[in-house]
Amino acid sequence: MSRFAETETTVIARLRALKAAPEVSINLSDLGGPMHAAGFTQDEIKAVLEALEQDKILSFGPGNRLLILNDLPD
Repeated sequence: MSRFAETETTVIARLRALKAAPEVSINLSDLGGPMHAAGFTQDEIKAVLEALEQDKILSFGPGNRLLILNDLPD
């Protein structure tokens, strides 16, 4: 499994743990903090979040928040 795929799997699992659903706003530090502790870099996390944004799964919002737009991928 590539590092990107591993990071993506972990990001999605973390979003699920935070009860991410359409129209829900998530604090970016609630996502990033535990992932940094697990050994993922900010650049790795950002790359996955940007890919999810490009897929219209989420968008970056004001105040360091993520807005979930659609259901998370399986």
